[in-house]
This record gives sequence, structure tokens and C-alpha cells, in this order.
Amino acid sequence: MAVQPLGQLPARSPVVVDANIFVYSANATSNECAELLERCARREVRGVTTFEALAEVNHRLMLEDAVAAGIIQRGNASNLRRLRKSIPNLRGYWPSVGKIFSMNLMILELDELRFRRAQVMRERYGLLTNDSLILAAADSYGITCFATRDDDFDDVPWLTVYKPGDIP
Repeated sequence: MAVQPLGQLPARSPVVVDANIFVYSANATSNECAELLERCARREVRGVTTFEALAEVNHRLMLEDAVAAGIIQRGNASNLRRLRKSIPNLRGYWPSVGKIFSMNLMILELDELRFRRAQVMRERYGLLTNDSLILAAADSYGITCFATRDDDFDDVPWLTVYKPGDIP
């Protein structure tokens, strides 16, 4: 396993893109994450993600939207759940999520085989559910390049993990 700067991802490489890359791009935290997604859109690299990752992006950006709108003070789901009548008024997050569908990404659906493979990933690498599901996608497709800021993938010996370096 190797950890490399995100900008060093070789051209034409297939790369699994984790949810945090989309979030850091959408909220303008990382120019490197935004550049990776632009490279995917231009087909310089072959971006792959999962619908589970997109659900996580949607969730996190919705919470950020609720904090920015002053609906909740801290971005956690239980705070927003108590004020769920405000959810229909949250619209700032969706353009960022909807934009993902025009980035020339392969978006993988969840099936029983990958769900079962994720259990092997959890047992082998000590990952939580969503992380094990996206790693199982990489494994199923033989993709060894993985873009994330998450340190939990650093110990997966067959991955090269590409991380943004411009996030404090």
C-alpha cells in the first residue's frame, strides 16, 4: 500500500472516488479535489463511485446546508431530524449533488454480491459499513487507485491511496 498526493494520479487510471472528495470539492475546501473531479469529467482519469457514496455526499451537504441556513447549530442528523419540517426548504445542497451525474463517472449500484464482499472487507481491514462497501466495489472491479482523505484505507495493501494535500 502506498499513499500518494492526489495530483499524482496517473492519466487514464481508473480510480474509485470516495464521498469526502465530492464534499471537499462542493464546499470549496479543496482545489485538488475539484481538479480530480474535473479530470474525471474530461475523461483524463476514469472515475468510479457508488450510490452509497453519493448518499453520504447528499447527507453531508444537506447537513452543511442546514447549518448555513441557521436551521441547526451543528451538522448532525439528530438535530435536523427534530426540525424535519425545514428539510423541504433546503435546496442549496442539491445542485452540487446533481452535478455529480454529469462528471463522466461510473456509478455502481449495490447488489448482493458486493454487499457480501463488503463483509470480507470489514473482517479483513476493520472498516465500517460504508467504507467496506466502496472498498468492495474497488475490489470487484480490480481498481487499485483510491481517492480519499480517509486514513482508514491506508492499511489496505493492494490499494494506492491518493489524498488531497490542501486541506488543513
